[in-house]
Amino acid sequence: MEKSDQRVPFTVENIKKCICTDCPVQNTSRCVKEKMEKTKEMMGSMESGLMSKPEDIPGLYCATGAATCKDIDTNQMCICGDCPLWEKYNLPSGELLGYYCRDGKAK
Repeated sequence: MEKSDQRVPFTVENIKKCICTDCPVQNTSRCVKEKMEKTKEMMGSMESGLMSKPEDIPGLYCATGAATCKDIDTNQMCICGDCPLWEKYNLPSGELLGYYCRDGKAK
């Protein structure tokens, strides 16, 4: 699943640090809420090595690409710059600067 050209790895550690679920862009999305409930249920098995599919996780878009939930509101303010992964993976130096949920993964 993890590619060598991937700027932000899709890992349980990064999923836990991700703040996408707090983002105003996703606040009103029913799809995101449903995926978040499933993610919480699956977190134990992910920590023991069974990884979920990226499209099932409502976040970490800087690693996985655009959101599969189509009811997000990208007219709201993006909070990517507040995320701990922002500095860790030097995302300010990339091609895309936030709104990974809309525009795709970090490059």
